Amino acid sequence: MNKLALIGVFFAALLLVPPNAFSQSIGDINVGGTDTSSSSASDRIVILDNLGTYQKGDSLFVYGQVATLEHGAYLIMQIVNPYGNFCQIQQLSPLSNGVFSTDPIALSGNICGIEGDYSIRLFYDDYKKTSSFTVSTQDGIVSLSDNQLVNNAKMVIQEKISFVQRESQSRLDSYTQRLNSSSNDLTALETLYVDLWDHFTIDDAIYEISPVFRPSVLSAIEFNNRLLDTGDIDLELSKQIERHVYASIFHYEIGNKNQAILGINDVFVQIQNADPVKAPESSRITFSDLESALLVLMKKTGTVMSSFVKEEIAFIFARGTAPLFSADITNLVDLLSKTRYLDVVSRKDTSLYNVVNVRWESLRGSLTGQETIEDLLSSKNRVDKLHSAALLLRQLDRVDRFISSDEEANSELANIIKPRWDALESRLESASTVDSILDARDDIEAMKSVIDISHRISKSVDIALSIDSNSVYARDWRSLLDSVQSAGSVEDILLVVTEFDRSISDLRNKRDPLVSLRFEYEQLKLKAELQADYKNLEAIKQALRVIYAAQQMENGVTLTASKIDRSEILLHWASQNAPVIRQELETSSEADLRAKASDILQRAKSIENLIDISMTKNRFLPGFTDFTSSMKERIEVVRDLVIRNDLKAADTMVQDLFDEWMTVSSRYTDDPLGSEKGYSLDEIQRITYREQLEEYANIISTFRNADFDSHAVGYRNLVDSAYRLIEYGNFVDLDKKMEEIGNYIEKYLPLSNPRLIFDIDYDHEGKIWTLSGFIDKQTDKRRENLYLQVYDADGSKHSNLDFTDTRQGEFFTKWHAPASPGLYVVVLRYQDIQASQVVHIPETQKYQERPSDGALVDLARKFEELRLFMERFGGSKYAGNSKILSTVGDIESALSSRHDGVARQKLDTLEYLIERYLPNRDRTAVVEVQLDDAKRNLTITGAVEKSLAFSEDLYIDIFDQRGDIVQSITLKDNSRGLFSNTVPAPSASGVYVAQLEYHDLQVTDFFVIP
Repeated sequence: MNKLALIGVFFAALLLVPPNAFSQSIGDINVGGTDTSSSSASDRIVILDNLGTYQKGDSLFVYGQVATLEHGAYLIMQIVNPYGNFCQIQQLSPLSNGVFSTDPIALSGNICGIEGDYSIRLFYDDYKKTSSFTVSTQDGIVSLSDNQLVNNAKMVIQEKISFVQRESQSRLDSYTQRLNSSSNDLTALETLYVDLWDHFTIDDAIYEISPVFRPSVLSAIEFNNRLLDTGDIDLELSKQIERHVYASIFHYEIGNKNQAILGINDVFVQIQNADPVKAPESSRITFSDLESALLVLMKKTGTVMSSFVKEEIAFIFARGTAPLFSADITNLVDLLSKTRYLDVVSRKDTSLYNVVNVRWESLRGSLTGQETIEDLLSSKNRVDKLHSAALLLRQLDRVDRFISSDEEANSELANIIKPRWDALESRLESASTVDSILDARDDIEAMKSVIDISHRISKSVDIALSIDSNSVYARDWRSLLDSVQSAGSVEDILLVVTEFDRSISDLRNKRDPLVSLRFEYEQLKLKAELQADYKNLEAIKQALRVIYAAQQMENGVTLTASKIDRSEILLHWASQNAPVIRQELETSSEADLRAKASDILQRAKSIENLIDISMTKNRFLPGFTDFTSSMKERIEVVRDLVIRNDLKAADTMVQDLFDEWMTVSSRYTDDPLGSEKGYSLDEIQRITYREQLEEYANIISTFRNADFDSHAVGYRNLVDSAYRLIEYGNFVDLDKKMEEIGNYIEKYLPLSNPRLIFDIDYDHEGKIWTLSGFIDKQTDKRRENLYLQVYDADGSKHSNLDFTDTRQGEFFTKWHAPASPGLYVVVLRYQDIQASQVVHIPETQKYQERPSDGALVDLARKFEELRLFMERFGGSKYAGNSKILSTVGDIESALSSRHDGVARQKLDTLEYLIERYLPNRDRTAVVEVQLDDAKRNLTITGAVEKSLAFSEDLYIDIFDQRGDIVQSITLKDNSRGLFSNTVPAPSASGVYVAQLEYHDLQVTDFFVIP
C-alpha cells in the first residue's frame, strides 16, 4: 500500500470516530481567549465605584482594572446623559497588569452638565461593565481662580511640612523659607511640594491623599518601582515618573482636579511606553475549531505540507491522540494560515512587496520538502517575520489607493500628503532585507495615522460644505489641513487631531439634546404635513433620520471616530436648521396654502368627472354604482379635510382614490361580469386569494395519496379559517395563513417510499433546482436511470429531467428552470417505484397593508376569537340562538364592508348576548360569577345538589376568549352544597367563562371584563 492510500485509510478511520472525541477540555488547548463560563462579563472589569452625586462643573475620572488582556483590544468608555445622548467617549489602553485610568470628564455644558442620572458603560473585548452617577445643578462648582489655587497650594504645603517634621523628627526650615519666598508662583509651589515628596519618602504619607485619587497614585508608584527592579527603565526615568506622580497629587489636593487627572494619565502613558502589553496575538477557538481549521487547510491545493507531513497528521488523528499535540497543531494551523496569506501577497503587482515576495519564494521551496511536523515548524520564525512584514505593508494599501500619481487628479488632501508618501515609498522599494521593512514600522504606522487623521478631517469638511457652503467650521477645518501640511512630525499632527476633537466637542455642546431635537422635529413634521409643504417635509424627514440613527448608535454600540464626526456635524445642522424651518412654516403665506389646496381640489374634481363619464357605460354592471358612490363619499371627505386645513391627509387621500379608480375601473374593462358582487379593491383582493385556494384544492385532488389522508382534517380546518379571513377582509393575517397552508401541503402531501429517499430545493434567485437522495438497490449495484417530472399546481408539467445514480444508489443533480411563486409537485421514478416531494415557493410580494387596516384587523381577530369561543363553550345554545346568529351575520357583513364602527358596536352586542344566553345551567349544579367593579374582584357562588350531607372538593376553571385557562380554583362546599369564593379578576378585557365540573356534569357562567 502506498503512502497516499495509507493516508486515505486513516482519514476513513477518522470519519468513524465520534466528533466529540476530539472536543476535550485540555488545559493547553485554549488558544488565547478567556473562559467566561464561570464568570459574568461584568466580573472581568473592576472599577473603583466611587461614583455618586456630583455638582455641575465638577470633574470625575474612572479608575479600574481588566482581568484578562487581549492583544490589540482597547477599553471603550461611554458616558450617556439622562436624555440618552453621549456625554463622553474615550478609548483607553490598559497597562500590562490590566490597570486603567480615564481622562477627566468635565460635567459642564449642554450635554454633560444636565441635571439627572448618567450611565457609564465600559467595553473591553467581549466584556462589559456599567455604573452610574448623578449630576446636581444645585450649588454648581465654579472654577478656582489663580489666586485661590495659590492660597490652597500654600495651605497644602504647610500641612505637608508639618506632617514631615512630625513623622521624621526633622526641621524643614529651608522648605519653610522657600514657601515664604515663593510669592504667587504656582509652578514654584508645585516644585516645592514635589521636592518634599521626593526627599522625604514616608510610607504613611500616601494615606493622606484623598481616597478617591489614592488608588491610581498607588498603582503608578508600584508599577514604576517594578519597572525599575526589572531593569525596563533606568533610575533617571523612574525619578522623572515619580515626580510627575507627586505633581498630580499636588494639583488634586489644591482642587485643580482636571490638571491632576491629566497628570496621572500622562504617567500611565509613560509607563505603558516603557512596558507595552505583550499579550500574544491569538484567537478564541476551541480544539474542535482547531481540528476543523487544520483539516480544511490540508484539503486546500498548493499547501506547503508534504505528503509525509499529511501522513503524520493522519496517524495522530486516527489514533485519537490529537489533543496531546494541541500546541504543535496550533502552531501548524498558524503557520499554514500565514503561508496562504503570503501566497496571496506574492500575487500582488506592486514593488512595495518585492523583498517579501523574493524571500517567500525561496523559503516556500524549503518548506514543501520537510518530512515531519517538527521540521516544518522549525521554519516558523522565518514565516512569522515575513508575515509580519506583509501585514505591515498592507497598512499602506489604503495610502497607495488614496494618492494618485497624477497630481492634477488628486484631491487637495492627497497633494498635501504626497511628498511624505513618495519618500517612504522610495525607501521601502529600495529595501534589501525584511528587517529593513520591520525597522520602518514607526514610519509606516505614522503614515497610516496621517492618512486616517487627514481623511477624517477632509470628510468632515466635505460634509459641512454639502450642508452649508459658507460653513465656518469647514473653513476652520481647512486651516487644520494646512497645519497637517506644515507639520514637522507626527506629534504635530496629533496636536491637530486634538484641536479637531475639541471642535467636534464644541458642536456637541452647542446643539440641543437628542430628545429635544426629536420632539421639535416631530412637531414640525405634523405642521408640514398639514400644510403639504413637501420642500420642508423632506428636510424634516432627513433631520429625523439623522436623529434616529444617532439614538440607535448610542445604544451601547462602539463607534468609530469618523461616524461620531459625521453624526455630530449632521446633528449640529439639524439643531441650527430647526428654527429656520419653523419660521418658514409659521410664515407660510395664505396664497401658498390656497395654491396647494386648489391643486388637491382640482385633482379630486377630475376623479369625480371620470366617475360621471363612466356611469353612462357601466351603470348596470354588478356593483359599479356602489363602487362609485363610495368613491364620491370619500371625495367629499377630501373636501372636508381641505376646509380643516389638513392638506397632507387630503393630498394622500386623493392619491389613494386615483390609484383605486385606476385599479378597479381597469378590472371592469377587462372582465365586466367577472364578479357577481362587482369589483372593489377588497373584492379584487378576495378574488386573488380564492383563486390561490382553488389552486391548492386542485393540487390536493390531483396528487392526493394515502399518506395525506390522516392530515386531511387539518388541511380542511386551515382552508376554512382562510375563507373566513377572506370574508372578514383581514388580509394581513390571511397572508400568514396562506403561507401556513402552503407549508402544510409541502410537509404532508408528498408520497413517501422507504426505498427511494430524496430531497429537493429551489433557489429562487438563481432559478436552480437541486435534487439529492438515495436508492435502496438491495442486491443490484448497477447504475440506473431515474426520471423526474415537476408539475404545476394545475397538474401540467413544468419541467422534466433524466439522470443516473451511482452504483451505491446515491444521486445528486441540478438544473435550471424558472418557477413563479406557488406549489410544485416533484415526482421521482425509479424502475417500478416512485416518490414525490412538494416545493412551496412563497409569494415575495405580500399584501400591502393600508392605514385603515389596523382597526379592521383588530376587530376581525377579536370576532374570530369570540366565534371559536362560542363554538367551544356555547355548544348547541350557540348554534340554536337566532339573536346570536343574527348578530354574527351583521358583524361579518360590517367587516366585509370595512365598516369598522358598525363592527365594533355589534361586537359589544355579541359580548352581551354571550353573557346572557350561553351559560349552561342545570338543576343539579349551578355556578354564578359577579364582578366587583370597585375592587376588581370576582365573587364566585353556586350550589350543587347532594344526596349525602358532607362537604367535598369542587373545581372551577376560568377561560379567556382565546380559550386559555387563566385561573384554576379549588374550593369546598358546605354540607348543604352551597359554596362561595372571592378571587382577583383577570386584568385583560374580554369575555370569560367560569366552568364547574361536578361528577359527570359541566355547568358554566359567562362574564365580561370591560
